[in-house]
Amino acid sequence: MENLDTRVQFTRTTLKNTILHLLLEKPISKISVKELCTKAGLNRGTFYLHYSSPEELLNEIQYDFLKENQTIFENYWNQERDVDIMTEIFDCISRNRDVCKVIMGNNGNLYFMDNIKEMMRDRILTEWQKEFPNYNRNDLTFLFEFIFTGSMRLILDWIDDDQGISASEFTKRLERLGHHCLLALREFK
Repeated sequence: MENLDTRVQFTRTTLKNTILHLLLEKPISKISVKELCTKAGLNRGTFYLHYSSPEELLNEIQYDFLKENQTIFENYWNQERDVDIMTEIFDCISRNRDVCKVIMGNNGNLYFMDNIKEMMRDRILTEWQKEFPNYNRNDLTFLFEFIFTGSMRLILDWIDDDQGISASEFTKRLERLGHHCLLALREFK
């Protein structure tokens, strides 16, 4: 049974790596099962034992990445906040750089970034409302959208820069920017 599990894991990993490679070149809608299997060195029957479509395979990749990040967020929110959440998130992104290039890039799922934003928005806005009780939620949402969108652009640039800075240095830079945004918010009203 262990050999079967190893073969299944190998097949799934091969398919995931292959689709990620293909998605660097074209959108999911342009990738056929035949092309995916040819590049992976597998037959179509093997593919269909595991997935019904390339979209299902991509959805699994995205789900796994979201689940890993959600675990980081839940650990942060459920503890005494001594977890360095930003460093953990950027370490996760760094470990999954190839996945992130695809799912956050031009050929990824447009809704993926929305899923990440939704995962964070309410809790962050609740925390900010405690810190800035004189601001209404709409003002804080406006700031959240600004910070999130700008951060995502910087993250995409960081992911693409294979010779770039470490996850901990990137975290420090984003934290400084976020700090200055919150300082600006204090002066805004």
